[in-house]
Amino acid sequence: MDIPILIQKTVSAKKKYGVTVPDIPGCVTTGETVDKAMSNATKAIYGHVSQLLEQGKAFEIRASEVENLAHEPDYAGGIWALVSLDLARLDDPPED
Repeated sequence: MDIPILIQKTVSAKKKYGVTVPDIPGCVTTGETVDKAMSNATKAIYGHVSQLLEQGKAFEIRASEVENLAHEPDYAGGIWALVSLDLARLDDPPED
């Protein structure tokens, strides 16, 4: 499943890019470069979903179309990318 993410420049001097995951409310991250922001987004998505599972919270992930999200005022002025999400990875026990 491909999950759209939005990468936007921030006003912070340390982290130049912020990442929003519109299809997973509350899942955000940052990065010093666009590449690092994309890499951090993948980690943030897996971490966020893992926490929801551990807490027993119900959730559903539906991958929205970027074309539809791009029309939302909250998501104006950024770079859209897709993060490939393999939910089967969440079933694997953590490596020591």
